[in-house]
Amino acid sequence: MINEVISAALQVILFSLIPFLVYLIQRKSAKGFFKYIGLYPPTRESVCHSLLASLIFVLGGVVVILLNADVREIMITPPSVTGKLRVLGLGVESVLVLLVIAGIKTSLSEEILFRGFIAKRFVKNFGLQWGNFLQALVFALIHGVLFWLLTKAGIAFVIFIVLFSGSAGYVIGVINERKGNGSIVPGWIAHGLGNALSYFIIAFLI
Repeated sequence: MINEVISAALQVILFSLIPFLVYLIQRKSAKGFFKYIGLYPPTRESVCHSLLASLIFVLGGVVVILLNADVREIMITPPSVTGKLRVLGLGVESVLVLLVIAGIKTSLSEEILFRGFIAKRFVKNFGLQWGNFLQALVFALIHGVLFWLLTKAGIAFVIFIVLFSGSAGYVIGVINERKGNGSIVPGWIAHGLGNALSYFIIAFLI
């Protein structure tokens, strides 16, 4: 548990380092960095949209897993997050580990880097439609490569991961920019909740 907390904290720091250094070089000051990456209160509407989007993506992912035995097998292999949680078994420790991984290690760190930094730079240079598409594409390809390196899954499942994560990244980007006034908090909520529910269902209920 302590190792996961330390790992989560280090990942958030690491994923924040590039945008922070860029900001520091540009502004010559750390003041205003949180606003620069979108860490400020969102609108209520954007939070509602993020919750709905999260539930839709979780439902879609779970349906695919239930319908395909090969996908289920890959998702519960020990190297994966859900595989590790499954080995721990359902209990207080495993649920706390799940919340740290889902709420901080993956969602917060990734939202800071991808939607708080990359998306905002792309949107500024290419407009919302193309800028958001490009950040979602980068997000999707990185997830696909990392998942393949971790599980050695077949090309069909890697393509599914790319399409699924890319779609999620695109929708989150739209919600943040159009509904949340640029705040990445709606995306953090959607990402964290989606991961938490998915991890729990795959690790302990399927």
